[in-house]
Amino acid sequence: MIQHILFDLDNTLYSASNLMEQRIAERMFQFIGEFLSVPLDEAIRRQRARRRYYGTTLEWLEAEYQFNDRERYFAAVHPESEIAELQPDPKLRDFLIGLQLPMTVLTNAPMPHAERVLRFFHIDDLFLGVFDITYHHGKGKPHAEAFTNTLAAVHKTIEETLFIDDSPAYITGFTRLGGHGILIDEKDRCTEFSKTSGIPSIKSIYELPPFLTQL
Repeated sequence: MIQHILFDLDNTLYSASNLMEQRIAERMFQFIGEFLSVPLDEAIRRQRARRRYYGTTLEWLEAEYQFNDRERYFAAVHPESEIAELQPDPKLRDFLIGLQLPMTVLTNAPMPHAERVLRFFHIDDLFLGVFDITYHHGKGKPHAEAFTNTLAAVHKTIEETLFIDDSPAYITGFTRLGGHGILIDEKDRCTEFSKTSGIPSIKSIYELPPFLTQL
């Protein structure tokens, strides 16, 4: 029986229709190009060719290019001004409270970004904890330890937790540990994954309550 919800942050707790996803990607590719001293199109090509073998782009840069300045990367990809790329969601706080379950956030973004986003939506006080990529020493989702260490810190188990994320790879990582997962697929990018994996998908967290009843 589900007794706890583990939420991803970006494009999960808020809609992917916000500009933030696009802007983060633009800043990330620009950073890669500058770091590798290659044109933007080459930076995009390399990232798309190799990123799938790692949990994050940062992990890829560290593993294959010996990048060693995480704070520089975070500052470039997640500047304070990024908060202007979000639109308010007046229903979100009451909806989350109405779920009547303990909740935790697990993100592969850095803590300053997570704190900015949660404060923007006025939901920063609703969670047992917020766990970022630095908490896991750069090895975030889908590494098993990112899930198990997070849940241990809030005294919850895999079996009682429902994980909500917009990444098929991260959802798969959690379900392989024996947990329940639901994919956020707002833009129908992962319909084939849902068909073949058996993992249910929804377009937003507002579609979550019926699944909680079933589980």
